[in-house]
Amino acid sequence: MNFIPGVGDVAQRGGDALTYQWQLDEQARINHEIQEQNGKVFVGREGQLKALAEQWDKVNPDSGKNAYTLTNEASTAALNGNAAAQGPAGDQ
Repeated sequence: MNFIPGVGDVAQRGGDALTYQWQLDEQARINHEIQEQNGKVFVGREGQLKALAEQWDKVNPDSGKNAYTLTNEASTAALNGNAAAQGPAGDQ
């Protein structure tokens, strides 16, 4: 925009301000989408852990552990397994 005689600098500053605001808006949109996706993945994985704990409880009814404890142990085991493998947590 600097090629416009007399107003080039003002036009450039205005264009820069618009571009910067667009970048901020776009980053906010991307962050919101990522947050929504992470929430869906979390809910899905929690459901899987709960189902796994329920199945384990059916096979081991005399364990004396409640659903919360079983789900927590399954979650911890999954996290430890990922750390031991030194890899990503899996596809989302």
